[in-house]
Amino acid sequence: MSYRIEYQWASWRLTAGPDTGGVDRFVVAIEGGDSNLRDAVTGKRARSWEVCMLGSAEQVLKQAVYFAGACEGGSLKPGSRDCSPEAYVRRIRRLIEDGAQPASGSWYPCIRVAEAHPLAVHATQLELTIEREQQYGDWFARIALSNERRNLIFDFADRFPDLRGWQLAAVGGLPAS
Repeated sequence: MSYRIEYQWASWRLTAGPDTGGVDRFVVAIEGGDSNLRDAVTGKRARSWEVCMLGSAEQVLKQAVYFAGACEGGSLKPGSRDCSPEAYVRRIRRLIEDGAQPASGSWYPCIRVAEAHPLAVHATQLELTIEREQQYGDWFARIALSNERRNLIFDFADRFPDLRGWQLAAVGGLPAS
């Protein structure tokens, strides 16, 4: 049976302002992968970076509690070690409280939701560019945001709490472990 391993964590803080709804917002990215997947070339465990949590500090910690439940059952192992749910939440709390930006890399909006999701209708009302794409027989809406409007993802996270970070944003340029 496989389990998820988290290798590295990175966080960006966007200081409170009109674009962020007047509260600090965070984007938390995690490098991870499944214990039973290996890279065909190197033989090392396959891993990648993805945005796992985003929003206000309260929203990020709620998402951390959700993920921490997987630590209890052994299906999530930060650093490839067993971890209590409480320790996992503390790790994420320290990450966002520290406020240290990653030395390299950045986050960017990368919105991809099921075509029938209410966010697709909302994006149409906001006159955002939407592209349709099909993957494994299902249709998705890919919503484009300009740099000036990239903080709209936080509005989307507020309005549609069922969405996960990887459905709203992505990261690039972070070092692999």
